Amino acid sequence: MLNGNLYHEAKIRLYVLLRLDSELAKGQASYNYPIITVEHVLPQTPEANSVWMTWFPTEDMRQQYTHKLGNLVLLARKKNSQAQNYDFDLKKQKYFSTAKGVSPFALTTMVLTEKQWTPGVLDARQNRLVNALKTLWNLGPNRPSLVRFLYMVLFCD
Repeated sequence: MLNGNLYHEAKIRLYVLLRLDSELAKGQASYNYPIITVEHVLPQTPEANSVWMTWFPTEDMRQQYTHKLGNLVLLARKKNSQAQNYDFDLKKQKYFSTAKGVSPFALTTMVLTEKQWTPGVLDARQNRLVNALKTLWNLGPNRPSLVRFLYMVLFCD
């Protein structure tokens, strides 16, 4: 599930991203926002003449990456409501930076260090984030599945 299209897992995607963000921030994160939303770095519907179409030239390639963990970041709703399909550099500037310099979310701030958002960058980020969650939740061979684990966390006393 972590290597699949996490965005489509509406009941758990925000929980997974917030927990991962907290882990990456080493407990220094503060989530004092009325609403936190999930944003795609590679847009779901990129403009035909955008850099996204150069980096991800086919629909199949875009679909392979768009909804995966490595392409998802957290934003305050105020920012996400302004979302458009900007090219990568403009999107970093408008959405992932703040008046104070960087996003309050570690997952989002990590994007600022990237010069491009290509399949290679996404593959590496996907692997790092999945491995961080596997370590955090002690998942792997002979371990409970993520679905079972999240069910226990969310619905059991």
